Amino acid sequence: MLDITNIGWDLERNIKNLKQIYRYAEKIDYEKGKYRALMHMSNWYMLKRQYKTAIPIFENVESLPIENPDNYIYKIQALQDKASAYIELGFFDDAHTAINKSLNESRNLKNDNKFLIIGRAYHLKATLCIELKKPEDSVLFYTKKSILYFQKIQKTALREGKLQSAYINISTSFFEAKKMDSALFYSYKVKSMKNLGLEAKSYLFQTIAQVHIEKNRVDSALFYYKKSEAISKILEDPATLKIAYITLSGLYEKLGNKDSSLIYSKKYSRLVDSIALLDKKGATAASQAIKKEVREENTETKQRLYIILLCSFVLLCVIILFLWFFFKNYHKEKKERMKKDEILLEKDDELNKTKSIINDAFEEVTKLAKNNDPAFLGRFKEVYPAFCDEILKICPDMINSELEFCAYLKLNFSTKDIATYTFVTPKAVQNRKNRIRKKLNIPSDEDIYFWMNKVERK
Repeated sequence: MLDITNIGWDLERNIKNLKQIYRYAEKIDYEKGKYRALMHMSNWYMLKRQYKTAIPIFENVESLPIENPDNYIYKIQALQDKASAYIELGFFDDAHTAINKSLNESRNLKNDNKFLIIGRAYHLKATLCIELKKPEDSVLFYTKKSILYFQKIQKTALREGKLQSAYINISTSFFEAKKMDSALFYSYKVKSMKNLGLEAKSYLFQTIAQVHIEKNRVDSALFYYKKSEAISKILEDPATLKIAYITLSGLYEKLGNKDSSLIYSKKYSRLVDSIALLDKKGATAASQAIKKEVREENTETKQRLYIILLCSFVLLCVIILFLWFFFKNYHKEKKERMKKDEILLEKDDELNKTKSIINDAFEEVTKLAKNNDPAFLGRFKEVYPAFCDEILKICPDMINSELEFCAYLKLNFSTKDIATYTFVTPKAVQNRKNRIRKKLNIPSDEDIYFWMNKVERK
């Protein structure tokens, strides 16, 4: 089975790709491409909690010249994301100034963009109130205002994502006010929402766990902190991982499980040392140390799992061997029939798993294509290696951009879809179809989509 848990989380690789995209957008004077590359770059640093590195990139976005008014949204988003970084760094006055400036600039926007920016501004004000330990009423006031604007957003995925953040703020404010039942109510409200992101899940599970701790429900708190720990490892987030380790150590100690408490206490100490290294030697060195520790811990966990599986397998083999000798002379016919049934079940299971993997991979590749993600072509080659090999056999000098265009056709995207996702005109897409048809010697009377779909079977 394919393991895709770590695909796409490599910071250095993604930053390198985004810089290449920015330089190319700059070369062809593609304004929107420059804005999007810089925003994705800064958001990666925010995701990895490298806030000081992200701020200059946000300021670069603010200073870029603008010709197309549709791209003005990126400048305001950069302003608000910079405010979020200021909040994380404790620069609350700077954050307050940036939030108010974004509200003032929002008058130049329309429809969903305007609702999004105003809603985010009030959401950031609520977050700022939480950080400043302001009364619960202040947090709820700004959060409710943000919800009013988020509910006006027409795009479902965008609307639900922003509402999730708003309800998390409400849950946090109730927790700070020691109103645990209300905090738990809104936390579960968020938990029931669809398409909840990993960061939101990690934060949400910690909030729920803290409520259970306050209510002295140690087992429930342990359950949710373990879920938060697992997500924090995937995100390689040292801050939330540190909280999870020290809290889990305390919870196990409360349960009288000294061994587990000691394990998490050691994990916490190692992580604190790694974070200290971040301050002494810089972000890159410490980030690598923290990643190494998480990978080593995952390796240790896998090794223990392999040992358990191996022992289980050996034990299972002994039991099967014993049963086989025992029933050999008495139930031979029955055993053969059962064995055939087992083989059929295994084949059905393998078929279902294969279908599931194919479907998941297709959805993943399609999503990368729609987002015009730089990782699209690489992932497509992994999922459809035979297709790519056949295309290159027919035309060995085909470049990556042409192969990527063939991939869009293989995925059955229409001319309009390709134009939308790659930010070109439909006419440009049609011209590329004609060039590809000539390069691959596709007959003029044959549908190009049909030709692409049968190319693997040639």
